[in-house]
Amino acid sequence: MQSVKGEIVSLKKDMQSVKGEIVSLKKDMQSVKGEIVSLKKDMHTVKADMQSMQSEIVSLKEDMQSVKGEIVSLKKDMQSVKGEIVSLKEDMQSVKGEIVSLKENMQSVEGEIHLIKLCHENIILPRLNTIESCYTSTYNRYKEYADRMEAAFVDIDLLKKVAEAHSEQIQKLA
Repeated sequence: MQSVKGEIVSLKKDMQSVKGEIVSLKKDMQSVKGEIVSLKKDMHTVKADMQSMQSEIVSLKEDMQSVKGEIVSLKKDMQSVKGEIVSLKEDMQSVKGEIVSLKENMQSVEGEIHLIKLCHENIILPRLNTIESCYTSTYNRYKEYADRMEAAFVDIDLLKKVAEAHSEQIQKLA
């Protein structure tokens, strides 16, 4: 019995030890429960954040679809612009050809203008100078005789009157 008592005492001690461990485990469990509650709160926060992120992702997807549509539109516009650029290049080549033609015509016109200037200088100007000198001398003659012309008109009027008077006298005599 002694040995059973010893074993009971030993079992009691082990029980006390197990009780102590259970108390310690209970404390640890309480601590773990607190951490689990904290984790649950954190999980709810993470869940809310995830839902918010999901709605933002959906919004981003919609924006991306819109951007994709705009990119497709821009690609079409770029193709159109490329076509217009090709057309402009062709027009530029045509214009360059016309410019070359115009330069050639311009050189021809410049040569003709040079000939016209020579003709003007060597033929027309001397003739104009001759015409001017004739005109000037004629003008000066008319100018000098202008006063005389008025006197001649007065004399002619006087002669007409005298001729009329003599005509009347001759008719009376006849």
